[in-house]
Amino acid sequence: MEKTTEKLPTIIIVGAGIGGLTFYHSVRKHLGQKFKVKIFERESSPQGYNIYVNRKGVTSLFYCTPPEVQIRFPEAMPDPVPKEQHSISMIDHVGRQLICLPQRNPKTVYEIESIKHDYAGLVSYRNRLRDILLEGVDIQWGKKCVGYEESDDGVPELKILDLEVTSIDVDIAVPKDYAERLMSFYANCLVQKSLGQYGDSFFSMLRLIPIDKSDEPKYRVTFGYSYPTNLDIKENIKIDDNDPKSVINHAMLRIKQLRSPCELTDLMIKILSLVPLSQPDDNYPFKTYNPPRRRQLRDINPLSVPPWKDDRIVLLGDAAHAMNPLLGLDADLLTKELLNYENDNLVSCIKRYNEQMRARSSKDVMASRSIVIKQRDPVGT
Repeated sequence: MEKTTEKLPTIIIVGAGIGGLTFYHSVRKHLGQKFKVKIFERESSPQGYNIYVNRKGVTSLFYCTPPEVQIRFPEAMPDPVPKEQHSISMIDHVGRQLICLPQRNPKTVYEIESIKHDYAGLVSYRNRLRDILLEGVDIQWGKKCVGYEESDDGVPELKILDLEVTSIDVDIAVPKDYAERLMSFYANCLVQKSLGQYGDSFFSMLRLIPIDKSDEPKYRVTFGYSYPTNLDIKENIKIDDNDPKSVINHAMLRIKQLRSPCELTDLMIKILSLVPLSQPDDNYPFKTYNPPRRRQLRDINPLSVPPWKDDRIVLLGDAAHAMNPLLGLDADLLTKELLNYENDNLVSCIKRYNEQMRARSSKDVMASRSIVIKQRDPVGT
């Protein structure tokens, strides 16, 4: 008599960002004998912005992905080029050095895991990393969550903390001389921060790798400007957040209001003046240009929310720990717990994951929150 094969349960992933895609690959790599997997995504638009992938992120990516994906990582995390320092530099409002965290550059992404320092890493291209993770994945596009079923106990109240900071973020293509001037302020460090006297700050991140091969090459800069939200409230500011021109003009207004005239202030205004004041089109130097966004910074400490029921639905990535930009990956943690499925029941595996995820992500959220709050305070307070 032919032996019947037990039907494998299916894992459904909602969201094809870096976290969701990494978990998809991890299920295929480590859990293929235990689960089938499907992945859904609401929209197919690109996800831009440079990101800094540190040692923890790299370790998670290598654990979760197969060799055919890993071999393409240098496309998204290129080897350092001359004059690049993959580290953080912080300066004051006129360009004087406050903090510089020198560290050894990894020669390649494959060397990062061997460096015994959690902040070791590379400034990387988020859009290219996502494209690599998308390769060969059967995405169900155009799908979104349309509702949820509320239990008798209701949904726990989310304790969202308003950090009282507004941030305007954008990707910009800048000429070589602008990129070199930026680097000169920050001792060639690629992750850059300038603190103002009145609670405002600049953030920039770039690679010294041109995004085109023209005679006048452009360099892609992820740029952010943040300032105390109460300024907009006190002045009853009305901004059309869907109009790039309105957002950029407001950013320039705040810079001129909060920063004294100097070479650094002048450079920041010139960089913002390069932002296209219309919605992106195919003529822009890179496909992942995103219009400038103005948003208030908020976060949720996972440990501030009562533990939710351990069942077949789990959270990972941004869904699990809404916070300000730091790369956090939970795919490796969830995979390792699901390896115990069969010996333990599914709910037991998920319960252990939730306990670890809440503790780990709470630590990351609180660290990110502390950074934002410290930067919000005027220099010297």
